[in-house]
Amino acid sequence: MAERMLCTIPARAGSKRLPGKNLRPLAGKPLIAYTIETARQSGLFEDVYVCTEDKEIAEIARACGASVPILMPPELCGDLVASHIPCQRLAAHLAGLGRPTDTLVCLQPTSPLRSVEDLTTAVNKFQSGDFDFLVSVTPVDPHDFHWAVVPDGDDYWHMYFGNKYLMERPLLPPVFRPNGSIKIARLPALARVGHFFGERMGVVETPPERSVHVALEFDLKLCELILAERTA
Repeated sequence: MAERMLCTIPARAGSKRLPGKNLRPLAGKPLIAYTIETARQSGLFEDVYVCTEDKEIAEIARACGASVPILMPPELCGDLVASHIPCQRLAAHLAGLGRPTDTLVCLQPTSPLRSVEDLTTAVNKFQSGDFDFLVSVTPVDPHDFHWAVVPDGDDYWHMYFGNKYLMERPLLPPVFRPNGSIKIARLPALARVGHFFGERMGVVETPPERSVHVALEFDLKLCELILAERTA
C-alpha cells in the first residue's frame, strides 16, 4: 500500500473535441472504468478518488468502485483549468477531515490502456528515489521532433531548429513525450510550481500501445482495436 499517496482521477464533463468522452463506451465499458479498475487492481491505494463536477460521472465512478466524496465547483473543471487543480482541492478537503496526504497520484481517464505494471513501476520508482515529480513518457520518432517545421509568414515555412538536426534518423538524439497517463507529485512542490514538470523529476517509460490519449474519435477507435487484439 502506497503510504500517504492520494490516487485521483480528474474527470470533468465538458469536452469540446469529443463530447462526453469520459463516459463514452469502450469495448462495453465507460472510458473512465478502465482507469478506476487499474488503480484498484494495483492494490497500491486504500481508496481511488474521482474528481468531477458532474453527477452522472460521479454515479458511474462509484458504481465502478471509486470514491467521490464531493462534487467539484464548476469553475475548477473548465477546459482551461489544469487537471491537478480539482485534485488538489480534494486533497485539501480530505486533509480537513483528518486524512492528510503529501503526494498526489493523478491518473487521466483518457489513458485507458495503462497497465497495473505501469502504475506499480511508477509508484515504486517515485517512492524509492529522491523525486518531487514523476511522469510517464513514450518515445517519439526523432524526425517528428527534430524535423519540426513552422509557418514563416503567409507562403513559406522554415525548420524550427534550423539545420542543426538535418541528419538521418540513426544519428538523431532520442526524445520522449509525456503521455499524461501517470503523473505523481509531492503536493508542496506541485503547489509551488503549478505543474508536474518541475525540478527533481523522474520518468517511467510506457510503450505506445499502452499510452494512447483519447482526445478524438480516432483515438477511441484505436483503443478498441488494441483491446480487441489483447483478447483475441
